[in-house]
This record gives sequence, structure tokens and C-alpha cells, in this order.
Amino acid sequence: MVSLNDWEIWFVTGSQHLYGDETLKQVAANSQTIAHALDECDEIPVRVVWKPVLTTSEAITQLCIDANAEAKCIGLITWMHTFSPAKMWIGGLTQLRKPFAHLHTQFNRDLPWSSIDMDYMNLNQSAHGDREFGFICSRLRLRRKVVVGHWEEADVRRRLGVWARAAAARCDLQGAKIARFGDNMRDVAVTEGDKVEAQIRFGYSVNGYGLGDLVAVVSQVTDAEIDRLVAEYDASYDVADELRADGSRRGDLREAARIELGLRRFL
Repeated sequence: MVSLNDWEIWFVTGSQHLYGDETLKQVAANSQTIAHALDECDEIPVRVVWKPVLTTSEAITQLCIDANAEAKCIGLITWMHTFSPAKMWIGGLTQLRKPFAHLHTQFNRDLPWSSIDMDYMNLNQSAHGDREFGFICSRLRLRRKVVVGHWEEADVRRRLGVWARAAAARCDLQGAKIARFGDNMRDVAVTEGDKVEAQIRFGYSVNGYGLGDLVAVVSQVTDAEIDRLVAEYDASYDVADELRADGSRRGDLREAARIELGLRRFL
């Protein structure tokens, strides 16, 4: 059983050194607030881990390399708090091997029309920075999830949660081994597939095995093992009358249990 709590999504914030230390400190504080809120919300099933604000191409590239190497990291959520020149992101994004979601949001939900000034505009440039980031992602033909809306909205969190579950499923597939018994019928095209392409694209291997290999394992299953599994069936499911202990087809259920146990042992 996979525990989603063991996996992480890294919350990555983009900026640049142009704005000065005080602005970057506020960028870091605001991005930590968002990351913490997403980590605590029920809609996202995995941990959301804040990462320090990225301001140089070298730092961006290193983070992407680190994400590739960290087994617990299943993907990134990217957000541009200020303007972050997108050419800085090319080196990192072209090396990134984890899925990422682009969160197009801003820290404050409302604009302070009565007090807005250049300091506020310098700090809060998501409308500008996220479009710049979106452009380079499209220019690089990168597949990503784009979620638009304020980070406190339930629908934004729900959509991030759906993406996180898909990222978790992708992570779980990596290195999986799938057995095909008997492979496909002779001369049939639709069930053939492409095992090599599946491994290249999805990260799991598919290998064919003869039915005789499976039969040899199934035949080793003991009656005591079958008794325990059938008892679990009786306790967990609404079993049809003919499959119950005194039913006319109880033997069929026991044979199905034997095959299940054999399959599990083979795998």
C-alpha cells in the first residue's frame, strides 16, 4: 500500500535580484505562506514543501537536478511572485524530468486601489511574471498543468489536488513490472501494443510469460491458504448464495482463490 504522505511536491517561486533584499525577503515570506496553506489543505493529498526563492539560472537548474534525484519529489508547483526573466528557466526546465503545475495566482486577492504604489507593483508582478513563465514553457513545448485563480479558492486547491494525484500515479508507475500471460493471439493487431514505447514513455516494463509458468505456481498453493482467502471473501463481500460454504458453486470460488494466490505469488 502506497502512502501519499511519503511523497512531496516542491513549491517553487521565481523572482530575480533586481528588486533588492527587502523585496526578496517579502517574496520568500509570502511564498512560504502559500506553500504552508497548500500543505495543510485537505484537497492536496501529498506534502507541499517550500523551496527557497529562485533568482538565477544556476539556482533554477540546480533545483531541477535536485528534483530529478529526489525519490520523494513527485513534481513541482511553480509560481512567479515577481517578474522572473524566463531565459533563466531554460536550462532547468529542459533538464527537469518530473511533472510540474504552473500556478497562475497572486498573493493578495484584491488590489489596494487607494494605496497602490510602485513598491507594491514591484513586489506583486504575478500577472506579468506568470505570463513570461508561461511563454517559455510554450516555447519549449513543455507539457504542464496550468491552474489559474487565487490560491485560497477551493476550486484552485481541488484542481491542484487532482494534478497531484496524477503525479503520484505516474511516480508509482516508474519501475513497475507488468506480466502478460500468453501474450496476444496470433495475427491480432489491436492487442499487440508496443512494449518498448510503453517503457520509454511511462517507465514500466511489460514482459510476456507462458501459461505453463503460471500453472506451476498456482499448483503450489495449499488448501490452508485457500481457506484463509475464501474466509476473507466471505467477510468482505456480499457473496452469492451458490458461492457460499454450502452453495453449489463453492468449488468455483475456491478455484478462483487458488488462481489469485498463484498470481500474487508469481508477481
